[in-house]
Amino acid sequence: MKTTDQLLHQISEAALARHPGAVVDATIHLWRKLAPELIPIIGERGFETLYLRSIRLACVQYPWMKQDGEGPPDNNDFPQLRQCLQTQDDAQASQASMALFTIFFDTLASLIGEALTKHLLRSAWGQETSEIRKENFQ
Repeated sequence: MKTTDQLLHQISEAALARHPGAVVDATIHLWRKLAPELIPIIGERGFETLYLRSIRLACVQYPWMKQDGEGPPDNNDFPQLRQCLQTQDDAQASQASMALFTIFFDTLASLIGEALTKHLLRSAWGQETSEIRKENFQ
């Protein structure tokens, strides 16, 4: 079984391959697909809290990701994240996006378990995970 971190790297690569040269758009697309899957389970406030905590932790390695305010991502559009990522080259934006997703999913897995986290990931990012062998998600 692959670790969640390895799966995230594979998913990120697959998603970015679907959107070449559009790291920022691909990242926002993935967050937009993820939010509606998680909010019914952990609540809107739970999602916001987990997302903002992940941002704060990612800022340790990528200080330019710091976002103003404590509010929710605006209508699941993640405008502050988009703005931060757009200030970087594709390689740096991709690394930071992966770090953010990894922190988010590691924290989520510690709260609800790795099996449920993988299930939610597969549910939210089904198309992006279609190239990854199904047994990696079990």
